Amino acid sequence: MGIFTSKSEKLEKSKSFLNKAIIGLGFGIIKTRELILNDATDTQSATDALSMWIGRELMKEMLEQKLVKVSDSEEKLIGELMKVINLAEELDLNVEENKLKVVVQKCHICPKRVGGYDLENNTACPVGGILTGAIAYARGSDPIVSKNHLQTGEICHIEMDL
Repeated sequence: MGIFTSKSEKLEKSKSFLNKAIIGLGFGIIKTRELILNDATDTQSATDALSMWIGRELMKEMLEQKLVKVSDSEEKLIGELMKVINLAEELDLNVEENKLKVVVQKCHICPKRVGGYDLENNTACPVGGILTGAIAYARGSDPIVSKNHLQTGEICHIEMDL
């Protein structure tokens, strides 16, 4: 078996975001295991809880690479996050009174639309959790599991508390 190495700086930066996402997932399982393993927890709440930790790790890497600053607006933070992880073809957001309203079109990470999985009338969208975790980290607070109000379809509407 050979040894594979990569010298490409772009690949290294991209790989570090994938690595951070996996680290966030692993840590999220540890931090939220009681919530996600509870029979009363629905799939969307479990996905929100786990994906918040992914968003946190992604933002940590973005700050380390100086792609964003903690003083940047939510719009800038999310815009740069969109560039590094390619969430969707179009994401529109509006911040109003401690609420973030997001409209996602042609999502690139939808388990149903992209993955083709039958979710049995459930949702498992990681976008709201990723955004919540990323913003919370940039703002210096722990992500809080809040109920993201998700309307699914080809165009998804997510509303979350900041």
